[in-house]
Amino acid sequence: MPAQIDKSNWTNFAPALVDRKQWSVVIAAAGRGSRLGFDLPKILFPVAGRTILEWLLRLLLPYCETVVAVVSPDGRTVIESELERLAPGRYKIAVQETPTGMGDAVAIGAAQVTSAHTAVIWGDQVAILPASVAAVLRLHQGPLNPDLTIPLVVRPMPYIHFDREKGRIERLLQAREGDRMPETGESDTGFFCFKTQVLRELLSKLKATPEAMGAKTAEFNLLPVVPYASRNGYEVLTPFIMEIEETVGINSAADAERIEPFLRERCDG
Repeated sequence: MPAQIDKSNWTNFAPALVDRKQWSVVIAAAGRGSRLGFDLPKILFPVAGRTILEWLLRLLLPYCETVVAVVSPDGRTVIESELERLAPGRYKIAVQETPTGMGDAVAIGAAQVTSAHTAVIWGDQVAILPASVAAVLRLHQGPLNPDLTIPLVVRPMPYIHFDREKGRIERLLQAREGDRMPETGESDTGFFCFKTQVLRELLSKLKATPEAMGAKTAEFNLLPVVPYASRNGYEVLTPFIMEIEETVGINSAADAERIEPFLRERCDG
């Protein structure tokens, strides 16, 4: 693997186009809209004239053959109705019966994937640019042949940080788990790519280890997969090709207001 892949060199390691038939995307969409003062599933919250779900489908369907939405039992009917309207014949529904963490949600979704590769996106990450999605997918299916491709950004006061030793990711630090965080860190972008079989294998192996569960949250999350894979011989590609602005998730009304101009500009463009 190259020492670092960024905007200056990533095209040297990527095919010209995304092969859509190789891709499915798992959208973690089981969240509620309560923090937004919204009584429907969070993914149906309207931002800049469209629901979050519609923004995500516009972002992902050009590059992924099938969408697998992981939903709560209460949210299934209304989300499925919207998927039938917006993406007929190109979606599947997976139900997370209890909110036990994103690792479980992704495992439930990945069980329904039949394509060679799986993208995963959090159900509130509407700010990611289409060009960034295409770049990450192209890198993942390119000649470097990684098992997982995790685009990162360097940010001040990180909520998440992947800690390295000799260039290799060794540990995950999380503010919400009470870890001591650095002033500047390498954070995820809410978007991840895997070889599908590797994703299933990693989640199964990780869940059997003590690091699978958060120390404070007691949830099984996806992010610990990254250092686990790195330490256990999997090829982990971590390109730095996104901007921090693309990583803003919608967790509050203020987040939605902040993202609206960005989305309207993208739509107009």
